Amino acid sequence: MSDEREPVAAPAPAPAAPYDLREGLAFAAVSVLLGITQGLGVNLVNSNLTGIQGALGVTSTEASWLTTAYYATNISASLLLTKVRYQYGLRKFADIVIPLYLLLAVTHLFTQHLGSALLVRAALGLAAAPISSLTVLYMVQAFPAGPKVFIGAVLAFAALQLGAPLSRVISEDLLQIGQWQGLNVVDAALAILCVAAINVVRIKPMPTQQMFARGDAIVFALYATSLALLCVVLTQGRLHWWTDTPWLGLCLAGSVLCFGLYLALELPREKQLLDLRWLVSPFMLRFMGATLLFRIILSEQTTGAVGLMNTLGFTNDQMHPLFLWVTAGTVGGFLLALLALPSKRFGVLGDIALVLIIIAAWMDSQSTVLTRPHDLYLSQTLLATASAMFLASALLQGFGKVIAGGMKNIVSFIAVFSGGQALAGLIGQAWLATLLQDRQRLHYERLLEHMQLSDPQVVQRLAQLGGAYASTLNDTAARSTQALGLLAQQVTQQSYVLAYNDLFRAVALVSTLGFLVFAGAKTHRWHRARRAVADDASTDAPMAPAASS
Repeated sequence: MSDEREPVAAPAPAPAAPYDLREGLAFAAVSVLLGITQGLGVNLVNSNLTGIQGALGVTSTEASWLTTAYYATNISASLLLTKVRYQYGLRKFADIVIPLYLLLAVTHLFTQHLGSALLVRAALGLAAAPISSLTVLYMVQAFPAGPKVFIGAVLAFAALQLGAPLSRVISEDLLQIGQWQGLNVVDAALAILCVAAINVVRIKPMPTQQMFARGDAIVFALYATSLALLCVVLTQGRLHWWTDTPWLGLCLAGSVLCFGLYLALELPREKQLLDLRWLVSPFMLRFMGATLLFRIILSEQTTGAVGLMNTLGFTNDQMHPLFLWVTAGTVGGFLLALLALPSKRFGVLGDIALVLIIIAAWMDSQSTVLTRPHDLYLSQTLLATASAMFLASALLQGFGKVIAGGMKNIVSFIAVFSGGQALAGLIGQAWLATLLQDRQRLHYERLLEHMQLSDPQVVQRLAQLGGAYASTLNDTAARSTQALGLLAQQVTQQSYVLAYNDLFRAVALVSTLGFLVFAGAKTHRWHRARRAVADDASTDAPMAPAASS
């Protein structure tokens, strides 16, 4: 009898739990709730600064600091809170950050002055940063494991984008009901629903790991300070004007200095806060360049189209159908992006998005003083569709690269993708707003050059404008003064319309250049890959026998 023993077979792995459709729908519903909460939390204020400034008794420039305070903390917080989530677990993370968001949203109800509002807004930016990642995680868990996870990620980002157009649809009624506090009541109510939802639908636990290392506090402080100062420059530069305000230069210098110190301390570290070497790889450089380009030109929607309508005298309540079309375009763009999942040709989505942006910007560049919101339905729907398709394309390409690398760079990717989106959006708004002001000033001067009081056409126009006051003003001189004021307003309005058309053309031009650069880069990579295959084939081919003499 042999002494050798038969090897013991390894126990079979436990069968995976069957997919529960009702549970999946519950996870999806919580994800949508979280996404809308996060979107409305930032956009209800940013879209209504004009109405808020009256409630707080401040100027438009002072009210803009509410946007600055939010982004100054929000952009860098995604990096820190992603690490916290991975180290301490997802459930603890959700149980802490959502009640914290609720507490700050309720605190918002009691802010009556700009100083307290700024403090709460900055804290809210910090607390809101993890909600976007929870939105993605809940939606991902709504689908069975496997390739369908990508569908969940795309739908989660769709939920996150809905807050921007919806904030303009509901904000007017909220301001009339409760002014500044009316907006905050919605934040607080949604936060209460989120607290209840995450406790009823418990997210599945994830394995934890050590994420923090010695020295993280110092390098993160430098990283966060650099981004916060840069946010101050980008949001306040066009209001105080770039070259006229010395403290803007000091903020920019401080941002560069802090970022330089961050790089000097971070590069020699073995365990970096962000994997800088991975971020400068060819793929990530192309990824970040494309993200920057798209977010800059997509700022055309808020700075361009909405700004033009406001200049022509339209408010948010008069543009409700336009924003509903934008919402439909956003949802449609994400659904169209899902069609690219089987082929995995995600780069094509970005190419199509650029073409749509070129078409939409060129359509908007034909605007006049008679343009109305319904004239922008098609162009803005195309732009919203392009925005959604680009976000889906960038997410799928970047997330696929992270998965292929074993998920070791997931923290760096989340920080760059979420923070980069917001920062690039601020850069786009700053550039377009500056371009608009320069072009408006130029067009105003040119229009005045051709207007002389001795010109018969100008005299006739002044008589027409003055005639509107004939029944209320008997003084001829007073009527002439009023007519001159109305003519100046019309000239200013016309100069703004011409400036907006220049802005739209600039967006179309930049988009065209971006399309040509991307097409050239793809063609170059295709030829290089084809040449490499040909070289390999020639190397592996057997040597031909020498001809006999």
